[in-house]
Amino acid sequence: MEGNIKTLDVSVIGSEEAESYIYPKFDNFKLGEFLWVKLEDEENEKLVKVRGINQKVSSQIKKIVSYRRAHKDSIIKVMRNMIKGIVWEMGYENVKFANMEIDVEKGVLKVDYISDKKLNLHLLGSKFAKLLHVRVEFKQIGARDFTSQFGWLEPCGLIACCKTFLKGKLPSVTLDMARRQFLFTGPERLTGSCGRLFCCLVYELDFYDSIYNKLPKMGAKVKTPNGIGEIVEINALKGYFKIKYDDFKYEIIDITENKEWYVISEPKVPNNTIQNESSINNNGIEDKIQ
Repeated sequence: MEGNIKTLDVSVIGSEEAESYIYPKFDNFKLGEFLWVKLEDEENEKLVKVRGINQKVSSQIKKIVSYRRAHKDSIIKVMRNMIKGIVWEMGYENVKFANMEIDVEKGVLKVDYISDKKLNLHLLGSKFAKLLHVRVEFKQIGARDFTSQFGWLEPCGLIACCKTFLKGKLPSVTLDMARRQFLFTGPERLTGSCGRLFCCLVYELDFYDSIYNKLPKMGAKVKTPNGIGEIVEINALKGYFKIKYDDFKYEIIDITENKEWYVISEPKVPNNTIQNESSINNNGIEDKIQ
């Protein structure tokens, strides 16, 4: 047995165990800071969190060969991989992790994630706190917020608007906005890298709304001096609509002209609206953290 020796007490990241090391020359370590340490008879470095400097009596305490202070980026990288691995093993393959921020002084790791389902991953906070030795705060964000953190190229060839100038001001976009702009195409043609409708559908909506009342609707029946016909084409930008008459003749009417026409019947709209219901689903998290 050795006499009293000066030791560095640490918590090992990724383990619930605490360890103590001998190092002949201790710097002014701060309580709670993270270090990369290489121990005697071990090949790889390990990430640890300083618990304090102590006096212990033991012949089993390992010696530090070298150490270096850990940068925030390397700390987050290690913790991200551990969280992803454990969550994957628990069966949550659809969870994607976005931004992670760590406050070393307060010992708090904030984790943003997205999922197709609403999951209460904060129930796993206590489990990860024992392994990472920090308080872990999970926050589920939307697909738009996820994209705004990375900023992929969109079909227009520019970086996503939410990454450049829409930070924190993401608009609410609906398919009705596309219809009001006479974009009658599949939703997949109007979605960005986030899988949601383009934010830019909001930009010109005021213009289209301003002329909305001046134009008839697609499929509406109108009467003109040439007879009764059906609206088969609308061009809001150029301000005209196209009529198909019963004798298969066509006519284009510019709304800026004073030609007499009026709507005699509106188009029939099928009542097949499907409401998507969403509810919080813990998906057995309480059972899996046992």
